[in-house]
Amino acid sequence: LSSTLPVAAVWLATALAPAIVLIVCLGLAPAFGPPRRSRSSVASAKQPDSEVLKVVESATAAAAVATAAPFQRASEVAETASAVQRLLEDDRYLVAEPLLQRLQATAVSGGAPARASARALSQLPASLPAATVLQRCVEARAALASICGAAGWRLVASTERESPAVPRSSTFLKREAGLMWSKTVAQLAVPAVDACAVVRESQLFKTWYPCCVKSERLAEVGRAEGLFRVEQRYEFPLVPVALREDIVLHGFLVDVSEEHGGLLVCGRSPKQSEWADVRFPPKPPGRYSWRTDVTALQFFVEPCGGAGCKMTLQLGVDDPGDACPNWLVDALMKRVIARLFSALGDKAAAVASSPATSPHAACMAANPQIYNEWLPTKIAACEASHRASARLVAAAPAAPERRWTSSLLRCFASPSAGKA
Repeated sequence: LSSTLPVAAVWLATALAPAIVLIVCLGLAPAFGPPRRSRSSVASAKQPDSEVLKVVESATAAAAVATAAPFQRASEVAETASAVQRLLEDDRYLVAEPLLQRLQATAVSGGAPARASARALSQLPASLPAATVLQRCVEARAALASICGAAGWRLVASTERESPAVPRSSTFLKREAGLMWSKTVAQLAVPAVDACAVVRESQLFKTWYPCCVKSERLAEVGRAEGLFRVEQRYEFPLVPVALREDIVLHGFLVDVSEEHGGLLVCGRSPKQSEWADVRFPPKPPGRYSWRTDVTALQFFVEPCGGAGCKMTLQLGVDDPGDACPNWLVDALMKRVIARLFSALGDKAAAVASSPATSPHAACMAANPQIYNEWLPTKIAACEASHRASARLVAAAPAAPERRWTSSLLRCFASPSAGKA
């Protein structure tokens, strides 16, 4: 125990906890900052048995293309290509997926539609070729299935009224295939736009997130995708040295407002080879410093109408195994997650309660196109989806009333029947 406890405590405190909040900021890359850069390719997030999954995903994508019905007229191709461009601009990958698959199927079918489809595919954004879009769809569906599902998850902590801005939260954990996954579902008593602003304005992390001493944007690809780096410094009681950690992260937004009533972020720590035109800074100098790689990230925000929203944050990191037993993970997660969302909620609440002194409110005022138009439009679409779902539920026919089918039960239910 004496050897396991320090190793596990330092690992969780310095690797898992900081990454949870810091990664969220990549979901909505700020509109201002360094010049936008395109990148050569986007690799998928690392998953358990990644090589096997790549084969399965490639086979699935190939099967989908093979079964997609080719277009018969070039005019259909032109209309579809235009629709795909608009959907990609709006980050609606899951809606664009079947259209892209039909374009791919048409491109190998021959004739004028095939030539038009090949031309349309070649005109996709350099950072979003068809293969990248389809891969992101695979990641998004897997993320949503895990975020919305309960299979395999174990409840670790549940808090009530951690702060006025965070009425309640629940944290779950699962360990499988060499990965440790955490999922926290938090109800926030703040508007979704304000909550997103806190995690979006990454340059302000040092004003609210403990131990963060530096953050920088390495590249920006569109309004909702970016490459980002944060650095933390940790000091522990009775430890004569300070620990320094940095994390390089890539994240992109998937708008699933109409399908699932929320906004999804997928991300991970990329490799330098995936960003040929961006030089990653070296890790912090010193003997007690390191770079943490986050295996997978999923972040989901659902507006609840009015001044409230629900945030789900899911993170996968390499499992340290026996060096970090479940009882220790549970104890640390209970403390870390509550503190994390409490700080986030308090800063989001300050946007409305103290706009004159809130740095996040100042950033929102300086970016009206983002915070008054683009993001509110997406959130409004989420709310409309929730209202439509509620109407469908309300209009659904009630379950038929249960009838007695047993003569014995009828005897108990009716005294007269029993006498007969």
